Amino acid sequence: MKKLILLLVLILVPISVRAETIHSFISEITLESDGSFSVSETIVYDFESEDKHGIFRFIPTKHFQESEEWFKERYLEIVNFSVSVDGETAIFERSENIGELEIKIGDPSQTISGEHTYIINYTVEGGLTYYDQGGVDLYWNATGNGWEVPIENALVRVYDQEGLVLSEYHCYFGPTGSTDECPSILGKGAFDFGPVALDSGEGLTVALSLDPTLVDRLIMERLSLWPLWLIGAFLWFIWLTWFLYRYYVAHRTDASIIAQYEPYEDFKPMYTGLLFDGRIDPHDITAGIVYLAEQGFLKIKHIGRKVFFFIETDDYEITLLRPYEELPTELQKKIFTLLFAEDATVGSTIVLSEIAKDTSKVTKNHKLLTELKSAAESDLILQGFFEHKWKMPLKLSSSLLITLLLLLGATFIVGAEMVTPTAIAVITFVVSSVIATFFYRRRTRKGYEALDYLKGFKTFLSVTDKERFAFHNAPKKSPEQFMEYLPYAIAFKVEKEWAKVFEGITIPNPSWYEDKNGSTFSALYLTNSLGTFSSSVASTGASVSASSGGGSSGGGAGGGGGGSW
Repeated sequence: MKKLILLLVLILVPISVRAETIHSFISEITLESDGSFSVSETIVYDFESEDKHGIFRFIPTKHFQESEEWFKERYLEIVNFSVSVDGETAIFERSENIGELEIKIGDPSQTISGEHTYIINYTVEGGLTYYDQGGVDLYWNATGNGWEVPIENALVRVYDQEGLVLSEYHCYFGPTGSTDECPSILGKGAFDFGPVALDSGEGLTVALSLDPTLVDRLIMERLSLWPLWLIGAFLWFIWLTWFLYRYYVAHRTDASIIAQYEPYEDFKPMYTGLLFDGRIDPHDITAGIVYLAEQGFLKIKHIGRKVFFFIETDDYEITLLRPYEELPTELQKKIFTLLFAEDATVGSTIVLSEIAKDTSKVTKNHKLLTELKSAAESDLILQGFFEHKWKMPLKLSSSLLITLLLLLGATFIVGAEMVTPTAIAVITFVVSSVIATFFYRRRTRKGYEALDYLKGFKTFLSVTDKERFAFHNAPKKSPEQFMEYLPYAIAFKVEKEWAKVFEGITIPNPSWYEDKNGSTFSALYLTNSLGTFSSSVASTGASVSASSGGGSSGGGAGGGGGGSW
């Protein structure tokens, strides 16, 4: 029975088989009295049946010890690199990024398999550890804890030809933080640590106390980024305070909204959406087209069309009554070109559904919608409702931008390997934000006063007939008033409420609008129809990332790891 259960387990439970392994990792370290040391790593890597180009090895270049000066940081200078594979000089690529050095060994145009011997030679400057009491250590993560494959035999041999090592030395192995000690053997002029077997993610670290009277003090330091970030954060805070003040405080009136019975003087209805929420939407465009129709430029005819032979849907035919040249503002001209070409002749007609089917026209209109918003913005700037973008405090914004760009340049000059993705993202965000201050839209005092007034006018247009009696000196309803205020009601999206007020009142057919049925004019029917018209207009512009025994595996300078590629 036990044999049967064991057989079932062997059949049902998948066995993990490693395709690659490191048979041997020997790191030979030669100490020098000038404070540097050379490293020779012999790695016997077995790819087995896998087809790979070679291996890669990465080593952190930021020293784990803090600098004695607050504005600097320690780092390792790794020089004199040479690589061989199976006794032959190898092709390799060296790159420094994100605080580490990476060596990619192999020919990208060829693949290899089976067992191969890699020898990596390099010299480390600034890699020793110096203590306040005057002690000096070689505290070095020889293999690194970042290997993706197991190491069957890891051995570190430290050569001390000049008698630099004192009597205290340790070796740690295992996962990061492990204090398990590996075998140590003292030979003539050399120390052997290991061999030990390491699983993936494990490493071997050595810690040897050196005679400070025989070893020069070699510390590599560079300007730290954090003081730069501190300066940048301070400047960013100044900018943010200014920006929030400009956005939430400056120019605002904080006035109570009072019902207004007439439009704001010389303020066209199609600008309403931009002044209210910074957008131009289909209702604003519809308001603009209706306004053009009221000014005698267009005639709108409500027609029907068949869908699938029996379903009837709304459609609109628009006839040109006055030429493009007579349009007074840039915004009106942009609205015009959503429908007609600039050279269109009086009497020309278009059908909205046909524009929606014209791919080239739809693509052109999508671009025009962006231009239309810019045109409306320019008109409101000229009329004093928006600040001119380039009249904002450019000296402050420019100085902040230049400072941040200098910080970005300094970051790269200090060392490209220090530029982390997070640092790049933060710098990009801050610089982009400061640049954006040149382009963000800001209402003037006049703009806020107009906004308050128009909110009151919207209140007047949207209340019911019964509520209207609560207004003091509200004007009497008249057909002329309905037509005059209709484009504003459309822009405010309260056209149905405005039409409801005139329910039951006879309003003559406007000269600019014709119903498909030729029926008696109805304000409510017209506004419902114009709701569909807004949707039709929108469719024409639709867009088709230590030696004292206090150390551990993974500690000290060096480290990293590697794998195959």
